[in-house]
Amino acid sequence: MQITEFKKIGKTCKYKIFVDNQFFGLLTDETIIKYNLKINQEYEFTFLKQVLEDGQKKLALNMALSLLNRQQKTEKEAREYLKRKQFVDKAIDYAVEKMKEYNYINDENYAKTYINSKRDNKGKKAIAYDLKLKGIDSEIIKINLELVKSQRESIYNLAQKIKKNKANDLKLRDKLFRSLASKGFEFDEINSVLNEILK
Repeated sequence: MQITEFKKIGKTCKYKIFVDNQFFGLLTDETIIKYNLKINQEYEFTFLKQVLEDGQKKLALNMALSLLNRQQKTEKEAREYLKRKQFVDKAIDYAVEKMKEYNYINDENYAKTYINSKRDNKGKKAIAYDLKLKGIDSEIIKINLELVKSQRESIYNLAQKIKKNKANDLKLRDKLFRSLASKGFEFDEINSVLNEILK
C-alpha cells in the first residue's frame, strides 16, 4: 500500500491521509512526523492501521472534549459524533472511555438533568422516548422517571395557557386532551386535571 496524498484541513494541524488514492483516515502532523510517513512510500496495511489507531486516539479525545465543552452529551451521541468525523473505532473507544473516566460522559447524570429540564413541558412518555433515542439505558430511564411522582402541576399550567379566553365546551376539552397527550403526559393525569379546570 502506498500513501498518495496528505491533504491539510484548513489552518489546523490535521491532515486527511489518502492511501492508493482512497481516503484512509485523519492524522495530525505530529503523528505523520513521529512515524516518518512519506508520499509514494510502500507500507504494510497492518502498519498503517496501527498508526491510524494510535495517532487518532489523542485527536479523538481532544475533539470529544471540545464537543462536551459546548454541550452535555450521552455516550451514544459522543460516539456518533466521532464516527461522523471519520475516526476509527479504537480511537472512538479510547476517547469515550477517557471521557467516562473523567466523568465528562455520564448517562445517568445526563438523564437526571434532562428530566429536570423537560418535566414542566413534556410528559414521562415523551421524555422516556427522547432519552431512549439518545442511547440512555432503559433501566436508568425507568429509575429516574419514577422519581417524578406527579406532573399534575405541569399539565395544569400548560392547559391554562391553551385554554386562555376560550369557551368551555367539548371541542376545547378535545383540543386540550390531544395537545397534552401529544406531549407525552399520562392520560389519567390529563383527564383528572381537565375535570378540574373545565367544571
